[in-house]
Amino acid sequence: MNQYFEEHFSGLKLQKPLFYNWPIGLRFEIGPDEIELWKDSERETINEKYFEVSLARAVSIFEAVFGKDDDIEIIYQQYSDGRKKIRKGNFIFKQINTAKISQVKSADVRNIYELDYKSECWKRLNIPNLTVDDINYKNILLSLIHTDFGCRKPSMWGECFIINKTKSIILNLYDDRGMDVISSNREALIPLYQSHNEWLLNYDRERMDLVFS
Repeated sequence: MNQYFEEHFSGLKLQKPLFYNWPIGLRFEIGPDEIELWKDSERETINEKYFEVSLARAVSIFEAVFGKDDDIEIIYQQYSDGRKKIRKGNFIFKQINTAKISQVKSADVRNIYELDYKSECWKRLNIPNLTVDDINYKNILLSLIHTDFGCRKPSMWGECFIINKTKSIILNLYDDRGMDVISSNREALIPLYQSHNEWLLNYDRERMDLVFS
């Protein structure tokens, strides 16, 4: 990782789940518990309303975290056998302002995830010096919501961490179930904790209340 991470997130391994790997964070329920994923008992017809609400929640949180002039970096990584590369036709490239693609840095990462089958090799892209206007963030968020639904488009295979370097916040939408938002300082997340409190994951609410109440 680079100097920015050493200064603001020292010791953090960029891996899921962020919320459990860092002391200052929020975990949100993205897929609404009150809306059934399936329209029928046979689980043959997906309820589109579920995905509409999921996207609306993800977008609302993203827009609360990232301001128009904030300095943003995207880190995208996917598991590899050491030979598979992230090609230029990858979905993530198509969601970024083409003028910024030349700044992309790639690396092999072997120090994340402790399970042997996950830790062999990851391919990672760093896309720095972005603003909100450089990113088709709604499409990125929708593709991450579709992670476990390969038949739905757009879809993304891999992990995406969106970093607000101005506010020292990292956002990771891990799938339709939830989103982690962490920060190097408690004050940066208090407004989000207050404004989006009803979407906090109840399972971890006590832990979050202890930090932010």
